[in-house]
Amino acid sequence: MFAKPFAIIVITLSFFGGFVLMGGNLLSLWHPSELVVILGIAIGTFLASTPVHVWTRTMGFLGRYFAGDRVSKKLYADTLGLLEDLARLSRASGVLALEKHIVNPDNSPIFQHHSGVLKHKDLKKFIVDNFSYLLLNPPQSQSFSEHLENQIYDIYDSMSEVPKSVGKVADWLPGFGIVAAVLGVILTMELLGGDMDVAKIGTAIGAALVGTLTGVFFAFAVLAPFVHAVEVMIRQDKSLLEMTASFLTAYANGVSPSLAVEIGRQRVPPEFEVPREAD
Repeated sequence: MFAKPFAIIVITLSFFGGFVLMGGNLLSLWHPSELVVILGIAIGTFLASTPVHVWTRTMGFLGRYFAGDRVSKKLYADTLGLLEDLARLSRASGVLALEKHIVNPDNSPIFQHHSGVLKHKDLKKFIVDNFSYLLLNPPQSQSFSEHLENQIYDIYDSMSEVPKSVGKVADWLPGFGIVAAVLGVILTMELLGGDMDVAKIGTAIGAALVGTLTGVFFAFAVLAPFVHAVEVMIRQDKSLLEMTASFLTAYANGVSPSLAVEIGRQRVPPEFEVPREAD
């Protein structure tokens, strides 16, 4: 939870601290008009180039970025526990006993016992949708494993729009910095001629250069780390869904709940390995 704020502090102190050690004055970097031009254009182009659902997903990933990753060892254990409880209920009372838990998972005591799954909307929907599919008794001609793979691909593809879109803006930011710099140069040119004030001209040129600096800084020290962090989050979500899919495939093929859990556990990434006694 504290890793991202700590990293931001390190980046900020390195940037401004290094400038001060060079003998610079921090006030010479403060040009709100440059920020308005660069960040305003960046936000505008992001909104103009992406659909609304990407905006909302981006805000969701931004919250995860600062709050800490929601995929954890506990979530894997919760997911395996939930799947096992649903499978055992099905084995003991029949498949139709699952219906009330699938129709309204938020009020299901089984889902509430594994509350981490309820907080992960994509995972909850994936589990509910596919148990609902199995409740409809699909024919053997329908490949359930392929059906699961296609769903995971669609979810992954939708999530990936966020790093693609934000990455594009990161690529454009140095250009927006140049736009701000050119505007600054235009203002500097107006100071030439007559009784030229060298100090004002120097300040104007410095402000123009800060525009270029700001664009590059936000591109490589702010957005680029965020984009990579989101890509890692998406890969973690995909691995969680793949583990769930392996359990569901085993369950659909009549495997016992204990063996289905073991099959799912073997798909858990090493960094989130769930001990057997955790179930």
